[in-house]
Amino acid sequence: MAMLQSATQGLPAAFAEVARAPTEPPDAYWSHPERGLRAAAYGVAELREGASLRAVLAGLPTPRGLPEGLPGPWFGASCFSGTPGPDWRGFAPLRFTLPRLLAWSEGGRRFVAAFGDGAEKRLTAARRRLDGSSGNGKGAHPAETSSGGARILPRPGDRARWDALVAKALEAIGSGALDKVVLARAIDVETTAPLDPAAILATLEARYPSCRGFLLRGDGATFLGATPEILCRLDGDLIEADALAGSAPPDQGAALLENAKDLREHRWVVEHILRALEGVADDVQVAQAPGLRALANVVHLHTPIRARLAQGHGIADVASALHPTPAVGGVPSAAALRFISAHEGLDRGLYAGVVGWAGGGRAELLVALRSALLRGNRARVFAGAGIVQGSTPDAEWEETELKARALLEALGASP
Repeated sequence: MAMLQSATQGLPAAFAEVARAPTEPPDAYWSHPERGLRAAAYGVAELREGASLRAVLAGLPTPRGLPEGLPGPWFGASCFSGTPGPDWRGFAPLRFTLPRLLAWSEGGRRFVAAFGDGAEKRLTAARRRLDGSSGNGKGAHPAETSSGGARILPRPGDRARWDALVAKALEAIGSGALDKVVLARAIDVETTAPLDPAAILATLEARYPSCRGFLLRGDGATFLGATPEILCRLDGDLIEADALAGSAPPDQGAALLENAKDLREHRWVVEHILRALEGVADDVQVAQAPGLRALANVVHLHTPIRARLAQGHGIADVASALHPTPAVGGVPSAAALRFISAHEGLDRGLYAGVVGWAGGGRAELLVALRSALLRGNRARVFAGAGIVQGSTPDAEWEETELKARALLEALGASP
């Protein structure tokens, strides 16, 4: 591995300029605007794929001499379950890559690291681009996306299918086969010009700075989003996880704290995380009652959980035990996953899966929510809602509309 750093500004629009050419987007991107931290990965020096999240994460080698604070250097994602369908061509069910070049910014400074054969040569080229760039970040946060004429495409029968699906889920809950199942739907958007992933991400970052932005490129397609939910974060032996379930419009957020239905749904997520951490973590700390996580378009019940990694365990053990949480699957987990597979009729692909980075005793893995799959001038926006006793098709439909608003607004296609 080779590395250089520069004290110039570091904003999203500058990453392509640093690494290859201004018009070439990264193969993977991750950001936490609130922390002022962004990273872009280019090319593939090494690749790991497989069927098991535990096996892939446990098998990621750590290059020697990693600088402190480097995000990654392995970036990747895992599908919600199974194998993605044809709409997801170019995306693997589970893949993490070590990039040939990794650029990241923090605290107004830009850094670059290179991996694999020819690392020094790539760093020399990157240094020239750094020295030649003004670092003013122009275009990093445009007010609107560059795609024009966005419209939501009608999906005939979509609402009737949703009503029938929720009714079937409530029937399963009433019979005792399920306590909860999370159902998802898709909203298709078409624009008159090719979609610009960088502009969409910049809009999401500006509106949702506390969320983690992410991007992965496939075969002519891009999967991106800004998720409020961390599956798990590891820094040395410190584990952090989020229980995020129960949703309301911003003006009704306070009512969540007294809503029995939402509190029950939230409690299942907390209990799942605590069970998952048994045996892999010590000194687990959890709040006695949830708080609120307020975003621009929605408020969630939120319980942060902290723990210490038990000796002999790593991020592979933690992530594989946690995924999927009841926030994206259901309770009991196996029964909910079977119900989703049999009845939902949606190719989730990477939506509600795991996306993030790992390496060097550190990791940040996210639940891939508030996301969309882009291809040319088409986008598919995903949103889901948890069905429990007391749910109604109308209320859960409105919840998916509320959650989809973040991506629809970024696409310029607000309903």
